[in-house]
Amino acid sequence: MTQLINIIESGFPNICHELPRALQEYYQFREHLYTVDGVILYKNRIVIPPSLRQHVLTVLHSAHQGVTSMKARADSTVFWPGITPAITALWETCNHCNRMAPSQPSAPPSLTVPQAYPFQCICSDFFHHKGVNYLVIVDRYSNWPIVKRAREGSKGLIDCLWCTFGTFGIPDEIATDSGPEFTATATCQFLKEWGAHHCLSSVAFPHSNCRAEIGVKSVKRIITDNTTPNGGLDTDSLQRAVLQYRNTPDPNTQLSPAQCVFGRPIKDFIPILPGRFQPHPTWSDTLATREEALRNRHMKAAERWSEHTKRLPPLAVGDHVRIQNQTGPYPTKWDKTGIVIEVRQFDQYVIRIDGSSRMTTRNRKLMRKYLPVQTMPP
Repeated sequence: MTQLINIIESGFPNICHELPRALQEYYQFREHLYTVDGVILYKNRIVIPPSLRQHVLTVLHSAHQGVTSMKARADSTVFWPGITPAITALWETCNHCNRMAPSQPSAPPSLTVPQAYPFQCICSDFFHHKGVNYLVIVDRYSNWPIVKRAREGSKGLIDCLWCTFGTFGIPDEIATDSGPEFTATATCQFLKEWGAHHCLSSVAFPHSNCRAEIGVKSVKRIITDNTTPNGGLDTDSLQRAVLQYRNTPDPNTQLSPAQCVFGRPIKDFIPILPGRFQPHPTWSDTLATREEALRNRHMKAAERWSEHTKRLPPLAVGDHVRIQNQTGPYPTKWDKTGIVIEVRQFDQYVIRIDGSSRMTTRNRKLMRKYLPVQTMPP
């Protein structure tokens, strides 16, 4: 540092390479370097010699603040060439800071493939209501709901899907979460044999299977007070409620699930004019009206969902990541670590958990890349 003081007081050379190699990093800051009583300053910040830099970093990091806060503190007090990368590297290798890091923002919504006809794409989910498990299937095109009581795990699921496919046709795609019934070998084999593409959502990220979650909410309202005391669905009141829902127009498209599927209302207990049960004579015009209404709704929804979102940098196979807890005694903490072994569509990644070597599928929002601490060989 004594040599640097002499250069500052005598003036920097015109060419960077004329400086000693250890001092060349100061050349780009020469316009704002000066000395006061033998202390080197950069603007109003004290220039820290190499022997004290690690101690200063430790002090800056003592409160375990984020990178922005540590930079703000350093910007008003201390300086050396490369201080910003040093602060960032210190934070990235701190186990406590990574564990206590705040949740990441949601990614902007991904565009879905528009459906051309009913039951081209369906979504499904299980839910628990008053001590009983149920299975719900919803058609993305028409919002037509199907609810069954869940029994026998994957076998019961396959029986329900088999009946649905036989009634409404085989869908191009079925979207579900990563529950054990949906990821069972028998279920995957059944969907493969029937030619239905299985789209799995990430663990602990229900937003990626949002349509099924909305269907669950609707079905929960339908079955409220309409089941038997033991949770059975074979009641007159439930069938009346289902008919009512399937005949209720969507607030945007003004078309009910029954009109989307059959081209007409289905007869229920609400009296309507006799001719209304005939298929709509201008079905193509109605289809165009539906698409226009959905386009307007999707544009407004995309604007709303894009608020407060951020596109996180993609991860690559082999990256070390921390996984945010979604359950347990420490929710939102980043306790688990793993390695990316597969990159999928729509911000999904397959992770091998450190320790147990268990495979799990997670959304990018719930993972944070980190640099593992490497011990130096003795």
